Amino acid sequence: MRGFGAIAATANAFWPAAGGSSFGLPDYPYQLEPALAAVRGISSRILLADEVGLGKTIQAGLILAELRERGWADRTLILTPSGLRDQWAEELSRRFDIHAAMMDACTVRRRTSILPVGVNPWAIEPVAIASIDAIKRPETVQALASIVWDLLLIDEAHLVATAPFRAAAVRMLGERARRIVLLTATPHAGDDSAFASLCRIGRLSPKDPILLFRRTRKDVGVVRRRRVHLLSVTLTPAELRMHRLLGDYATRVWREAGAGKTRDSRLVAIVLTKRALSSASSLARSVERRLELLPRGSGRFAQPMLPLQAAEGELDGADADPALAMPGFENPDEERACLTRILEAARQAALSERKLLALHRLLGRAREPAIVFHRVIATPWLSPRTPSKACGARSSSTADSTMVNAARHWRRFDSGKADVLLATDTGGEGLNLHARCRLVINLELPWNPMRLEQRIGRVDRIGQTRTVHAVHLFARGTAEGDVLARLFQRLERARTTLGSSATQSRRSAKSPSPRRSLRVR
Repeated sequence: MRGFGAIAATANAFWPAAGGSSFGLPDYPYQLEPALAAVRGISSRILLADEVGLGKTIQAGLILAELRERGWADRTLILTPSGLRDQWAEELSRRFDIHAAMMDACTVRRRTSILPVGVNPWAIEPVAIASIDAIKRPETVQALASIVWDLLLIDEAHLVATAPFRAAAVRMLGERARRIVLLTATPHAGDDSAFASLCRIGRLSPKDPILLFRRTRKDVGVVRRRRVHLLSVTLTPAELRMHRLLGDYATRVWREAGAGKTRDSRLVAIVLTKRALSSASSLARSVERRLELLPRGSGRFAQPMLPLQAAEGELDGADADPALAMPGFENPDEERACLTRILEAARQAALSERKLLALHRLLGRAREPAIVFHRVIATPWLSPRTPSKACGARSSSTADSTMVNAARHWRRFDSGKADVLLATDTGGEGLNLHARCRLVINLELPWNPMRLEQRIGRVDRIGQTRTVHAVHLFARGTAEGDVLARLFQRLERARTTLGSSATQSRRSAKSPSPRRSLRVR
């Protein structure tokens, strides 16, 4: 807590904690700054965008606790990914003695049945926690929008910045909130428009700025010990043939879409390419599903499934993805023949996948707890029975993004009952797994740099006492080379944009930490 005395001395007029508040002090002095800004009225909208692992949940809890201490937050709504609701409730209770009610569809329905007619079940809880996806439902949006919220707090706010249904719901809530706090370790993924959309959440006019806190470990004096390893994997001839056939197919789909015939079918090329980079088994499963959905004969597929999942930007889900039903060629028979060749090649490649063998060897050499991230659990090799004792693990636990009880698998790993956690990107947000693990392995590179940082951030957090190792398995001679190049480009664009904003704002931002706190319009 070095330096806390100086901060507390300047905060006495505004900060009850300096005189002995009922709730706990932060772990580090810089975590006081957003709460100071909130109680001083510097801005009604705050974006906490510190690097992964610097305690954004603690900082948001301090804001909430201070506002409640003054009687300024009688009604608070916390939106978070569904898997993090328990964690938020536990943190608020343990650190700040704040009870937060977790509101889901069942809870709302049950309370509605026992409350007097006309009483809104959302209005009776001082602090309510709901999942980000739950608020998309029309009946939920209507109930929430009828309340004026003293504080709207959104965790992993980048998830609501551009996804149409989430963004529309949050925009409506933001207009009914007196104060808004957004949390995300990855505010900018190399897309300036998405960053601008994030900063507009809750804005009532162009002159309503958002106060951005973006601190790195270097800024706050916390040493980062991270080593990143890019492990190049040479594929088998069967795997290279599979990628070559898929590349030819994707090129033709892209070309015909460019001619204006099947523009939406470009999603098919993206989905299948991602599956192939994950594993041959994953691609085979998706191609099988696509062959089931495509029409036979010369007729066109007149009524494709509504691409609701694609509209939310979730192209990495299970094989129920509506994009798989969209025709790619003008002639369906030609497309079926092409896909059949790809399927045969994928099945042959799945007999011996070099990436999976490399992963098996890596776990065997490491012989310590590890988190393995991948897009889709679609191969027998990645199952709760693997890895075996041959790679030094007692058992593994699978936290798939489509599983309702994924949190149970995270807890099983963190408690030491499993040595390997097999997770999709749902496991890359908000979880604190640094107490037991320091090794993260990416079976394939994510296409979004935000996801890459979120994955590593599960173990590279304050409190990690060992050097963190992040291993990226890279398939040589595939489209993953382009993915890697674009990742670096987007990361550089994000650094440039955030750096320029900071430089521009230092002269005008009146905040507790002018070097790294800034206003963005």
